[in-house]
Amino acid sequence: MRVLHFLTQRPGWTGSGTTLHALVDWARCKGIDQRVLCLLPVGEEVPEVGGLGREQIDVVDCGEGGTLPFAIPGMSDVMPYASTVFGEMNPEELRLYCQVLRSALQRAIDDFQPDVIHAHHAWIGAGIACELAGSTPVVLHGHGTGLRQMGLLPHLEDRVREGLQNIAGICVLHEQHAQDYARVLRIGSDRVHQVGAGFDRNLFRAPVEPASPGTLLFAGKFADAKGLGPLLEAFSALRVERPHLELAIAGAGSGEQGKRLVRSMEATEGVRILGRLTPGKLAIAMGKAEVFVLPSLFEGLPLVLVEAAACGCRLVSNDLPGVRSGLAAALVDRMHLCPLPQLVGPDRLAPGAAPGFTEDLARVLGEALDAGPASRPTAETCAAFDWSAVAEKVERVWMRVTDRRG
Repeated sequence: MRVLHFLTQRPGWTGSGTTLHALVDWARCKGIDQRVLCLLPVGEEVPEVGGLGREQIDVVDCGEGGTLPFAIPGMSDVMPYASTVFGEMNPEELRLYCQVLRSALQRAIDDFQPDVIHAHHAWIGAGIACELAGSTPVVLHGHGTGLRQMGLLPHLEDRVREGLQNIAGICVLHEQHAQDYARVLRIGSDRVHQVGAGFDRNLFRAPVEPASPGTLLFAGKFADAKGLGPLLEAFSALRVERPHLELAIAGAGSGEQGKRLVRSMEATEGVRILGRLTPGKLAIAMGKAEVFVLPSLFEGLPLVLVEAAACGCRLVSNDLPGVRSGLAAALVDRMHLCPLPQLVGPDRLAPGAAPGFTEDLARVLGEALDAGPASRPTAETCAAFDWSAVAEKVERVWMRVTDRRG
């Protein structure tokens, strides 16, 4: 089998990039022939993706002087690197974006002649893949952000939906996702396959020494949609009566929003900014934290919670659909859910909702801290989220759609 992976983002920086790396690595070990097409900033060295050789990775260089002359359009409005916001693109930029993707993807298809195309995100790029694929089946990997973009940009929703009508199969993270994708894209549920999300159990595991009491960790993009502002306020409120508390923050941001949040972090006593960490260093940081907190206003299935659980953390998360249907049952012994505040759109706090959200978050964080250290994870704790289990489900989808073609 020959699989062409198509990611319209920068590999390795977000959840979809992690998924790409893991799937490619698993399939490479199985002897599956693969090619990757992804986007990179101009001048950046091509990264290692799943152990493939440089000749197996095609890139579209983005930015001034690149094939695409502006920064990579992000599947979220705030990315951990310089990016273009889809909602701010004018018609000419959108036309050029589609033209560049179409040309690069056509070359990759002609050169590689794949049996299946595995495209990430229910968005414009996957629609172009369906347009160019001919009789080659296209499998979509949904991460939730495509649904979010359709909610934010209704003028593009019909275009995206129409482009994905011939999709051969959709891999989704959890049951709620399966329902949402079938409803929004208006396709039969027989084309939607729940595969879950995975983590590297060889990397993320409990340390020998337990974490110090009162240590908290956040990891993610520096963005309002991640709930960072209310987290800083909730942490400050808790620290009045618990002066020993420490909050480490790993990640990166961009633009004015990212700079504003960094200034708030720097001004909050007890906060330490770790910056963007490699997976290995993130695993070490998780092993040093008693509580991992992810107060996001929108997520698909946040893999980072599974990674933190495998490292022995208690977990504090907003009560998001993906967390409740995809994670809470398996991690119930260490999961503390905060009520989701009232939102405007998919990921913005409603006017006046911030104070109540901050209060709820402080309360749930206090409950998690008072519960004491989580039980040491066993091999069964996160077994359902092992990458091999996820990849095997994805391979079954590949086999199903290629068999159907034959």
